[in-house]
Amino acid sequence: MRNALFASALSASMLAACSTPGIKYEARIMPDNLDAAATRSVAVEPFSGPGGSWYTRQFETMLANTLFDGKPWFSLAAYTNPDPALRSGIYAGNIDVVDYSTWEDIRTVKKCVEWDGPFDCETRAEVEEICFHEEVRISVDPRLIEIGTGDILFSERYFGNASRSACEDLGLVGDSQKRKRKRARRASRAFYSDVSRDLVIDALSDTLGPIRRDIAPRNAVVKAKFMTDPLDPVVKADVRFEQAIEMSRQDPATSCALWDSLSVTYPNSPAVIYNNGACAEASQQFNVAQE
Repeated sequence: MRNALFASALSASMLAACSTPGIKYEARIMPDNLDAAATRSVAVEPFSGPGGSWYTRQFETMLANTLFDGKPWFSLAAYTNPDPALRSGIYAGNIDVVDYSTWEDIRTVKKCVEWDGPFDCETRAEVEEICFHEEVRISVDPRLIEIGTGDILFSERYFGNASRSACEDLGLVGDSQKRKRKRARRASRAFYSDVSRDLVIDALSDTLGPIRRDIAPRNAVVKAKFMTDPLDPVVKADVRFEQAIEMSRQDPATSCALWDSLSVTYPNSPAVIYNNGACAEASQQFNVAQE
């Protein structure tokens, strides 16, 4: 049921589900790119584009902190002196701003305009404020080049998004429109310039997690989910079905025993078959689960 799993260690207590019924268990999950995972002696060349220096440092940190079964997966080395015992490669890439947009809106809000003291509002009034909005979408194209052959072992595109907003009072409703427009132009110039570095960095941060999952194995807690709809009124009328669902949150072992019992009574029930498969998955019986 999970073809991404190449091995699994069932947690000591088969952690119970807390939302969708099912069984949580500890798993060892393979990445999408096996060539990248097999290239464990790596170096990082500077990424080009906005935020490139920051991203290069973060990329190196991500590789250095990549653990599997509690041990470092990658060995960082200078590409001129790779570890001869490990397959070696160099990560590099490009960063581009895919889209950058700004917009403004004016709205009326009720605010305190006169205070008697802290937390003591004397007068509230309608105030016009202008809000400035900024949004950026970036792309990162990391690639892994094998040292010696020059082959590209890994190349993907990842996207990140970030936005920010800020509002400024224009004045009380009914104030001079000329003064409001002047203030709005001044505030707009102060807010918008080129794409801000902080905004780009926020967007770039979104890409590091997906890249790490694609290039190295990981330990994770996953869930074998149960079907909650029996699809058959006869099965639904059997109190054991609902009991098995409820027990998955408290006592997964008892829940699986109930599914096993239900499979004897209803051998052709899709929901019972599926939920028995979920129990098999959580106990590492992947061939049984697939069947």
